[in-house]
Amino acid sequence: MAFVRHGVLSAGVEATVALGPRKVDSVEVLNRDGSDEIFFKVVSSRRAGTTTATVDGDDCEVLPAAMCALELPAPEDPVVKLISNGSPAYSIRAE
Repeated sequence: MAFVRHGVLSAGVEATVALGPRKVDSVEVLNRDGSDEIFFKVVSSRRAGTTTATVDGDDCEVLPAAMCALELPAPEDPVVKLISNGSPAYSIRAE
C-alpha cells in the first residue's frame, strides 16, 4: 500500500517528512504546482538528524520550477527533507 503526504513549503524553511518505520522500495517527490524549484534529500532516519537540504546545496536532488517528479530508491526508514526559495506545493509517495 502506498504512503502519500502533501504539503506546501515555506520559503527558506526546511520541511522534514518521515515515511517510516516501514519498508518501502521507492520514494517519489512531486513538484505539484511548479512555482519554484524544490531541493531535497531522501535519507535514512538514522541520518536525518545529521543532514539538511539546502537551496542549491551539494548532494541535493532538485525538481525544477515545473510540474514534475523524481523517483528514487528508498533507504531503510526513509525521511525526506525539502527546501525551496519559494512556496511550492509538493507530494511525496512511498511504495
